[in-house]
Amino acid sequence: MQVLTSDSLEVLRRAVTLTPEFVEVNFTELSAQLSLKFVEIKVSLHTEFPLIMPRGVSQEKNMDSQNCIIISKLLSQLTPAEATDERLWTTLCFAELSEYVRRRWPLAKSQNRPNHVNDHWFAKNNRNRIRDNAISRLWWMGRVANLVPGATSDEVLEMLFFNSDYRSSLLERTSSASAFNVVASILKISQKYFAADCDYNRDNFRSFMKSIDMISKRANLTSLSDDALTSLLEPLYRHAYSLN
Repeated sequence: MQVLTSDSLEVLRRAVTLTPEFVEVNFTELSAQLSLKFVEIKVSLHTEFPLIMPRGVSQEKNMDSQNCIIISKLLSQLTPAEATDERLWTTLCFAELSEYVRRRWPLAKSQNRPNHVNDHWFAKNNRNRIRDNAISRLWWMGRVANLVPGATSDEVLEMLFFNSDYRSSLLERTSSASAFNVVASILKISQKYFAADCDYNRDNFRSFMKSIDMISKRANLTSLSDDALTSLLEPLYRHAYSLN
């Protein structure tokens, strides 16, 4: 598929930051107006799997969980390395999937509009890709959902979307966001204790995540097996929740 060149991406970013309403302009017209250029990359978009339009802002209506599964089909051959390319996500947000993005993240008068469009139409860094960009966040969470042993994608996505603070604490920290085996282990542990009526607690979970950050400075968590990670992290979870 064709994506914006790096130079054109920056032209677009500057233009939209100055005039956020550009996200509502037809992209062909906007490309001509800004003289944007494109380059071919080895990524295919399977358009026979359209995203579901959101019906509201609540989890029951925004259709995020369902669209995580669909975006995995739309970009079925995409590799994690290719998924770090901001040009791909920005092009999709403005072009092929623009209708969905405008519906899911509409401009509002009360917003800081430049920040809003930079967060949801662009993907400048790892945090933006995983948390904010309208399309890449779906792909990355869909990838996470396929990495948890012994759990279905639906089960993992239900956990990821049940609470935004849980999701942010899990995915935004360097120790977890850059190591998907760590994410998978945390989700597996969380699922076990949620099922045992140990409900999510914001402060306790953040304490748990901080303890993982401390360990990650001394040990290479990405090199550990699933069982070794669980053995290492589960006691930290129990301690954070005062279960010892």
